Amino acid sequence: MESAATTSTVLRAKWHTLLHKGVAFPPAYQARGLSIIIGGRRLSLDPAQEELVYAWAKKKDTHYILDRVFQLNFLSDLKKLLPKEFQSIDNLDVIDFSEAFRLVDQEKKMHEAELERTRNLPREEKRSLTIAKRAEKEKLKATYAKAIVDDVEVDIANWLVEPPGLFMGRGQHPLRGRWKPRVGAQDVILNLGEDALVPGGTWQDIVHDHSSTWLATWTEKLTGKRKYVWLHDSATLRQNNEKEKYDKANKLGKHINKVQREIINRMLRSTEINQKKIATVSYLIFKLAMRVGDEKDPEESDTVGASTLRVEHIKFPESDGQHFIEFNFLGKDSVPWQKTLSVDSQDTKGLYDNLKLFMKGKQPGSQIFDGITSSKVNAFLRSIDPKSVPGLTAKVFRTFITTRTVKEALAKPPIRIHQKSSEAQKIYVARMANLTAAITCNHKKGIDPKNPASKKAIERYENSLLKKQETIEKLKRDMEARTWKTEIQKNRLEQRLEKLEMQLRLQKNTRDYNLGTSLRNYIDPRVMKAWMAYVGLDWKKIYTSTLQRKFKWVEEYRMRELRAFYPSAKEMQDRAVEVVQEES
Repeated sequence: MESAATTSTVLRAKWHTLLHKGVAFPPAYQARGLSIIIGGRRLSLDPAQEELVYAWAKKKDTHYILDRVFQLNFLSDLKKLLPKEFQSIDNLDVIDFSEAFRLVDQEKKMHEAELERTRNLPREEKRSLTIAKRAEKEKLKATYAKAIVDDVEVDIANWLVEPPGLFMGRGQHPLRGRWKPRVGAQDVILNLGEDALVPGGTWQDIVHDHSSTWLATWTEKLTGKRKYVWLHDSATLRQNNEKEKYDKANKLGKHINKVQREIINRMLRSTEINQKKIATVSYLIFKLAMRVGDEKDPEESDTVGASTLRVEHIKFPESDGQHFIEFNFLGKDSVPWQKTLSVDSQDTKGLYDNLKLFMKGKQPGSQIFDGITSSKVNAFLRSIDPKSVPGLTAKVFRTFITTRTVKEALAKPPIRIHQKSSEAQKIYVARMANLTAAITCNHKKGIDPKNPASKKAIERYENSLLKKQETIEKLKRDMEARTWKTEIQKNRLEQRLEKLEMQLRLQKNTRDYNLGTSLRNYIDPRVMKAWMAYVGLDWKKIYTSTLQRKFKWVEEYRMRELRAFYPSAKEMQDRAVEVVQEES
C-alpha cells in the first residue's frame, strides 16, 4: 500500500519524464583592442574592461549617459576592474572614451551602409541573405527550443540566456547603470528527468523536481533575482496551469461574499494587532485591486503595494464633513498609483480608523503594516475557506477582480450592442471593457519625457490621430457631395467612416493605458470568448496569434459550456431585445 507521502508526491507531479538540452548562452565578447585615457595616461583595456567601456559607448547618444545615477553606478563597476591607481576616481569627466565612441560611430555607419546595400540588392539575393540569417537561428532553435515532456515534444519559451550589459531597470531604479554580469553554465541549475541525458557543461546542479515546470534557473548576480526558463505557453502543462489560475478566480467568485465578510469581520473586530493588520491589507487588495507589496520585481525601483505602504503614501483629506483616504505611491513598473476612497460605509470607516491607528506616532518613511509580509497575507487568505476556495492568494483576488470588472463592462457597454451591430462597434466595446481592466490594474504606460523613444512615441500617436481626423473629415465631405448610384456603395463608405470614428475614439480613450498586460494575464479568456460568441465577433479580432496559442485550451469549450461565463447573460438578452424593438 502507498504511503500518504508517496500519494501526495504523485498528486503533485506535473510530469513523469523530462528531457531537454539546457540553455543557449550568448557568444563571448569579441575584443576590439580599445584603450581609454585617464588623466592624460593611456590605458590599454583587457577584454573584461573593454566590454564595460564598449557598452557605455553604445549608450553615448541616449539620455542615459546624462543621468547622474547611471554615470556613478557605471563608474563604480568600471573602477573595480581598473588598476589600483585609478580606483579613487569619482567622476567620469576625467576619463576620455573618445576611441570607443569613434568605433561605435564607425560601426553605426557601416551598419547603415550595409542596410542600404541590402535594400538595393536584387530580390533573389535578398532572399538568399534572409535564408542564411534564418538558418543560423534555426540551428540554435533545433538544439535548445524543444523539450520532451512525457514523450511529447513541446516548445520552450525563453531558451536563450540574456547577454551581459548595463542594467537599465524600470523607472528611476537605483541600480541603473550597474554592470549585469555574464551568466555561465556554472550558475545554472537544470531540471531534468532522472533518466535524461545531462547536456554537456559544468552546471551548478541537476535536480529532478516533478512538481515544477521550469527547465532551468539561475540567480542574477547583480539583482539577486531568480530567473527561470519555462515551457512555451502552448505546452499542455502551461495550458493546464493557466486554466487552473482562472478556475481558482472563478471559484472565488462563487464564494466572494463569504470571503469578504470574513476579511471585514477580522479587520473591524480582531483584537490581535497583527491579525488586524493582515485583514486590513487583505481589504485593500480586494477593495482597490492593490498588489500585495513585497513581491516586487528587483528590476523595479521603489515599488510599493498594500503590505509595504508607508506613512508618506496616505493622506486623509476632508471636504464638507466627508472624509476621504488618499493613496499616492509608485506601483509596479514605477507607475504612480493614485486613488481616493470615500469613507462612506462601515467597512471604509473601519479601514480609515485602522490606518489612523497603525500610522499613529510613526515617521513619514515608516511602514504602516510593519511585520506583515505577502506570505502572511496569503496564509490568512488560504485559511478563510480552504474547502470552498483552496489556494486563495492575493494574485487570485486580482484575477477575480479584473475579470469581474470586464464582465460588468461588457454587460453595460458604452454603446448598445447586439448580433447585428457592426464589427467596429463590437471591437470598440471589447476594447473599452479591456480598458476598464487596465485601469483597475493600474497598467498605465510609462512615459519618460526625457527619453527620446517616449518623445517619438508621442509624436507617432499625435500624427496618427491627425491622419485619422483628416480622413474622417474628407469622408464626410465626400458623402455630402456625392450622388450614390447604388445603396451598397453608400453603405460601404458609411461603414468605413464608422470604423475610423470608432478607432479614433478608442485611440483617445486608451492613450494612457497598456491593454495587453491585463488581456494576457488577468482577464479570464472564457468571459471574452463567451461574449464574442454571443454578439458574433471573431475572437481573433481581439486576441493576437500569440495569445490564441496561450489560450488554446479555451477553444475546447463548447458553446453550452461557455454560457456559464456570459457576462450577466440575462441583462445582455434584455438589452438586445430593447435594441431590436427600437429598430423595428
